[in-house]
Amino acid sequence: MEFYAAGKSSPVHALEGFGNDRIKVNSRYLTKDDKPWIPVMGECHYSRVPREKWKETLRKMKEGGIEVVASYVFWIHHEEEKGRFDFRGNRDIRAFIELCHEQDLEFCLRIGPWAHGECRNGGFPDWLCRECADSLRSTKEPYFGYAKRYIEAVADQVRGLELFGIQIENEMTHRPAYLEELRRLVVSAGLTAPLFTATGWGNAKLPDTLIPMYGGYPEAPWTGHVHELEPNANYFFSHVREDGNIGSDLLSIAEGKGHTEAPDSAFPFLTCELGGGNQSTYHRRPRITSGDIEALAVCKLGSGANLLGYYMYAGGVNPVGKTTMQESKATGYPNDCPVISYDFQAPIGDMGQLRESRFRLERIHRFLRAFGELLAPMTAVMPNEMPTSLADTETLRCALRTDGKGGFLFVNNHIRLKKLPEKRSCPFTFRFAEETVSFEMDVPADSCFFIPVNLTLAGLKIRCAFAQPTDQSGNTLTLQEIPGLEPIVLLGDGGTVRLEAGDNRIGETVIRFLPFVPYTPTALTPTPVAAERVTSTCPSALLMEHLPMGDRTVEYAVRWTENDRWMVIRAKGSVAGFYADGVLVNDSYPDGLPWVIDLRQLKATEGIIKIQPLTDEDRGTMYLEIPFESGVFAPEVFVSGEDVLRI
Repeated sequence: MEFYAAGKSSPVHALEGFGNDRIKVNSRYLTKDDKPWIPVMGECHYSRVPREKWKETLRKMKEGGIEVVASYVFWIHHEEEKGRFDFRGNRDIRAFIELCHEQDLEFCLRIGPWAHGECRNGGFPDWLCRECADSLRSTKEPYFGYAKRYIEAVADQVRGLELFGIQIENEMTHRPAYLEELRRLVVSAGLTAPLFTATGWGNAKLPDTLIPMYGGYPEAPWTGHVHELEPNANYFFSHVREDGNIGSDLLSIAEGKGHTEAPDSAFPFLTCELGGGNQSTYHRRPRITSGDIEALAVCKLGSGANLLGYYMYAGGVNPVGKTTMQESKATGYPNDCPVISYDFQAPIGDMGQLRESRFRLERIHRFLRAFGELLAPMTAVMPNEMPTSLADTETLRCALRTDGKGGFLFVNNHIRLKKLPEKRSCPFTFRFAEETVSFEMDVPADSCFFIPVNLTLAGLKIRCAFAQPTDQSGNTLTLQEIPGLEPIVLLGDGGTVRLEAGDNRIGETVIRFLPFVPYTPTALTPTPVAAERVTSTCPSALLMEHLPMGDRTVEYAVRWTENDRWMVIRAKGSVAGFYADGVLVNDSYPDGLPWVIDLRQLKATEGIIKIQPLTDEDRGTMYLEIPFESGVFAPEVFVSGEDVLRI
């Protein structure tokens, strides 16, 4: 692999009309307090998280390295009945933003009016859809008048609070005049932010008053068919800012075709929807691994992204009002989603459980806190040898972020559902402005990582280090072991150092080497009494009324003790629901992954698991990444008394 990095420093120019005294925007990156900054943003929907868990959730987000919390505002959550706005309890957006600020977290307001987010009608109230069928998402009346009233109602709640960004609409590709009119409504309502944005995928035509933001997901559960997808463009490095498949259920984008932005684009490469997981739909149930999520972030960062925005970072649960609030075919949408759960296989799950992805991403976020000021101005450069197609698994996938003198090499040897083998003795040559650096490196199987090349860090000139940087302070540089890679540092003076765990002193510099620690889930114990099949007592309507199938559900009684804080269920079937005191607490489309119930929120110590079994008639109607098993199976049920659940 050869990189021509000479003269690749990034020219920048200020973006007029954006920024404030603290946060500014230029054509390449953001600055905070006049220093280049790569923020980390995570989506968490306040109206989908019980208010009593807000603080705990935000704390977990901050501990994972999140700096900006983003949230949709779902119109239907606030005005389900026409003219009756509700900003109480879980819907108290002002209290949520204030709590973010108390935790030293920025807030990005995704105000809509249309949001999507797997919400009923994309967040539009039913009454609005009935009254405005011919004018929705336009400047026509009566819709636009209602949109103005809605925006003013939200603005009344949040006016005076500092905002990081405001996203106008969502996935609107062809009405720039409409987007601009919405932006003007937001400004006239008294809201302002350094960033006014819109989603840029789908070859969106945006007014120049909005910064396009991009994304990409590990899978596409909204895809209509039920077989394996084509190779995913998100696991490659390139100057393509979208994968072409986001929102394809509603935007009708052809698979694999993305919107290409040249490296000298007028706007920085910012993301708002990097898949922190994927939503499960009834017909598509992918199992997203932590490696899938980590590799996606590494690829986007190596491709030049200067804001990592995850959707979702923290899952939640849908409220139930006069109607259910989830996207379904019954409401005219292409997909059926669970009624209660909005887990998204996110780093923080719907019940507050932590996944391995939370810890893998934290290593990247630590790097960005320490090295973001150095990385942000660097240009993304691709090697002379690139994969020939999305099906090419032989050519190494890599990219360089560089200032022309040195940089960070990003490598991805991971794709979903297929373990890529080790690539031995890969040759690299970097032609920088002042010198050429060459070395060979083994790339471990199923790995993704980034390493420094020809940089002076903590006062030490490093030709390359076969370990991942996570921090630097004064004369101390912290490097993390990359599993399968011998931790060697090649010094600028030609010397070689093999790192040992702990502090390694090289002249005046200390390299603190952290061995890789494998992820350890929380130990679980079986419930005192195994799940026992009982006569059906819980109604199936809420759980299943959105699905066109007969009720064949089977119920199982489960019990736990007052000391148990979490329940983990492994269920097989078509649909599953958990009930306490006869109320549906959570639901799942079983996919072989652990299904979690937060027992801390329940007064009872017994509940019901209701399962709709798969039958042979269901075969071929859904995409599964586990074997299809028809028949009735009792669930396996486990509990934990730990304060924090890692699954």
